Amino acid sequence: MSIPFVRLMVSAAFTILCGMPGLALAGDLEDCNGPPSEKVEAGCTAIINDQSRAADERLRAYVNRSRVFMGRANLDAGLADADAAVQLNQKSVPALLSRGFARQRKGNLDGALADINQAIELDPKSPNAFASRGGVKIDQKQWTDAAADFTQAISLRQDFALAYVGRARTYVETSQLDQAMSDLNTAISMSASLPNAFFWRGQVYRRKGDIEHAIEDFSRAIAQTPQPDRASYFARGQLFSSKGDYARAIADFDKVLSVAPNDPAAQQQKQSAIAMQAELAKVHGGQPAATAPNEAAAAPAAVAPQATVPMATIPKGTFPATPPSLTEAAQLMTQKKYAEALPRLNSVLAADPRNQAALRLRVAANLSLSHFAEARIDIDTLLRMKPNDGPLLVSHAVASLGLKQFDQATADANQALSVNPNDAAAYICRGMAYRLTGKFQDALADFDRSISLNDKDYMAFSERGQAYMGLNQIDKAVVDFDRSLVLNPVNDTARAARGLVLLLKGNNAEGLVDVKNALDRNPNNQVAELGQGLAMLLSGQYDRAIVALDQIISKEPAFDAFVRTLRARAYLGKKDAAGAMTDLNLVLGTRPNDADALSLRGIAFTSMKQYDKALDDLGKAIAQKPTIERYFARAGVYEAKGDVDKATGDYRSATQMNPANVFDIAAQTQSKLKIQQLSKRTPCGSSGRGSKDDTCL
Repeated sequence: MSIPFVRLMVSAAFTILCGMPGLALAGDLEDCNGPPSEKVEAGCTAIINDQSRAADERLRAYVNRSRVFMGRANLDAGLADADAAVQLNQKSVPALLSRGFARQRKGNLDGALADINQAIELDPKSPNAFASRGGVKIDQKQWTDAAADFTQAISLRQDFALAYVGRARTYVETSQLDQAMSDLNTAISMSASLPNAFFWRGQVYRRKGDIEHAIEDFSRAIAQTPQPDRASYFARGQLFSSKGDYARAIADFDKVLSVAPNDPAAQQQKQSAIAMQAELAKVHGGQPAATAPNEAAAAPAAVAPQATVPMATIPKGTFPATPPSLTEAAQLMTQKKYAEALPRLNSVLAADPRNQAALRLRVAANLSLSHFAEARIDIDTLLRMKPNDGPLLVSHAVASLGLKQFDQATADANQALSVNPNDAAAYICRGMAYRLTGKFQDALADFDRSISLNDKDYMAFSERGQAYMGLNQIDKAVVDFDRSLVLNPVNDTARAARGLVLLLKGNNAEGLVDVKNALDRNPNNQVAELGQGLAMLLSGQYDRAIVALDQIISKEPAFDAFVRTLRARAYLGKKDAAGAMTDLNLVLGTRPNDADALSLRGIAFTSMKQYDKALDDLGKAIAQKPTIERYFARAGVYEAKGDVDKATGDYRSATQMNPANVFDIAAQTQSKLKIQQLSKRTPCGSSGRGSKDDTCL
C-alpha cells in the first residue's frame, strides 16, 4: 500500500503557514489566525470578502483558509485560495509555499517545485521552504535530494522535528535503518505528539523484525490521529496477522475499509486473515488458535541486497511443478518479475492459505526481493506441514541470514544437514554465517565441502573468496572471484570484491574497472563503494577517502572493522593521529586482538612519539602475523629510540618477505632505502671487520 508523503506534510503545512507575521487584531482576524477550527474558515472568509482590508491581511486569510481546506482534503478549494494569495503578492514566501503544497497534493509536482524553488530564491534561509521541497522530492522518489533538503532545513532550525521525520523517511526508503531510528528518536524527544514520527519508527522496527515495538508505535500513531489513519491501521493489521492474531487484524483492516471501502490491499488482507482464522479454527476444533511466534512481516526493501546479504539461491527441488491456476505467477517468476508475481500469489493464497505451491513461489519471490521476514513467515507455515523438508530449511537459513540472525541461520543449516548431510546449499548458508561472524577458517571448511559436492555454484566460489579475504589470502581470493564470474558473469558481489582485492594487490587500473562496473549496475553496492574509497586512499586523496568511507561506516557490521582501519590509514596519511586513534580504539574495543588495528595504532603512537606504546602494539601484531609493513613500522620506532641494531634487523626482515598487499609493497621499498641510509651512517671503523670504507651492516 502506498504511503504518500502527504501523511507528513499535512501537519507540516499547518506549522509552516501558521508562522506568518501579522497584527493580532480582534474578531475575524483573530479567528482566522487561530488554530484549525470551525472559526478559522468563517473568520478568514469574512476578511477575504471585506475589500477594505489591507492586502497582507487578505493574503494571510487566503493562506490560512487554504490550509483548512487542505486539511479536509478539499484540494480544489485549497488550491484556489493558495493561488489567490499568490496573485495578491507573487513574492510572498508563505503564499508560494501554500500553493506549492496544494499543487503537490493535487499531483502537480513540477508546479509544486516551481513555487517552492521560487520561495527558496526569495528566502534562502527558510527552513520551511527546504522541508517543503524535501517533501516533493520524496514524492518523486529522489531520496538523496530529499535528504539533502531536510538536512538543510535542520541546519537552519535545529528543533525542526518534522524535518527530522522527513529525513528519516528517506533513510527508511534507502534501508539506512539505524540513521532513520536516530532521527525519529530525536523528533519524538522534541515532541511526543507527532503521529508521523511514530508511524515511521514503527516501520523501522518492523523492518528490523521487532514486531512488538512496531505494533506499539503504530498504535501511538493511531491514538494521535483524529481521523482513522489508514496507513497505521493497515500496517498494524499486517503485523497482527503475522502473529496469528487474526481477530485484531480483521478489526484493523475493517478500519481501513471504513475510510476507503474499495482499497484492494485492505480487502485482500482482510480476506486472507478471515481464511486463516477459519482454517485454524478447523485445525483446533473450533477453539481459538494459539498465537504464532513473533515474526515481523518486513516492508519491501528499497535497494538490492548488499554483498554480505545472501543472494536468494533456492536449492533445486524446493519448488514443485506449479498447478494450472498458478501458471501466470509461475511465468512471471521465470521472467524474474518477482514484484509482479506477488499480487497474483497473494490472491491465490487469500482463497487458499495452505496452497503449498503458491506458498513456495511466494517464498522464492520474497527472498529474491530481499523481503526476508515475509519469506520466513511463509517458510514457517510450510515447515509446519513438512518439518523435515531440507530445501525449505535451507531457505529458512537464507532468510535468517538476510535478517542478520546468524545463530538462527547456523541452527537452520545444521537442521538441513541433519536431513541431508550432502546438501551443498546448506554448507554455503552455514559458511556465510561463520564468515559474517568472523569465523573464517570454519567458513572456509564449509565452502570447500560445498564446492566438493557442487562445483557449478557461483555463490560457493564468491563466498569462499570473501573468506580468503578475511584471512588476507588475497591471491586465492582473486582466483575464486574469477571462477564465480565465469559461472555467473553478472555476479556483482564477486566483481566488486575482485576489484577491491586487485586494488589491495596494487593492480589499480584493473581493480577500478571492476569497481566502476559494479557501481554502474548498483550504486549502493557496499563492496564497490569500499573499493572506491580504497582507490582514493591509495592515490593520496585522503579527505575524499574519508568522505567515501564515512558513507559505509556502521552500515554492515561485517565490514565495520575493515572500513575503520582503512579510514584510520586516511587519517594517518593526513597526519591526523587523533582521528585515526578514534577509529582504531573502536575496533580494538570489540576486537582486542585485531592485528591490523594494533599495527596501525602502533604507527599512530609512533607519530605521537609514544614509542613504548607503539612497540607494545606492533609487537603484538607481529606475534600474530608478521608482515612487511609491521616490521617496517617497528623498525622506525627502534630507529627513533636510537637502537640501530634492532631497527636494522626489522628492516632486513621486511626485505626478505613476499609482499601480501599494496601496503607491504610500499613498506618493502622504504625498508630497502632505509638499509642503504643506515649503512652509510654506520662505518665499521676499527672494528677489524674490514677496511675503512666498509660498513658494519
